[in-house]
Amino acid sequence: MQDNAPGHSAKETIEYFEELGVCIMAWPAFSPDLNPIESVWNWMKDWIEEKYGDQYMTPTILRGVVRDAWDAVPEDFLNGLIESMPARCQAVIDAQGGATTY
Repeated sequence: MQDNAPGHSAKETIEYFEELGVCIMAWPAFSPDLNPIESVWNWMKDWIEEKYGDQYMTPTILRGVVRDAWDAVPEDFLNGLIESMPARCQAVIDAQGGATTY
């Protein structure tokens, strides 16, 4: 899932996905309530804070910690996010494009 960030909408990126046969959906420019990865980032942030608090980390250590957090994301949490997509879309429709609880 992508937003319209420059790295996602760059010509080279689009061509790369086309070469791989990846279908790219048209997506609103700013729609975090439709993007389940935002929930994953929040889960990972909470996990890191719980495990490591606010201790300083070098970039190398931080990369490893972020990888550990990514690996720790529960599969049922991810499945729940996928299954929530119809409700997320309906919430945006009901809010006429405004903010939702997601």
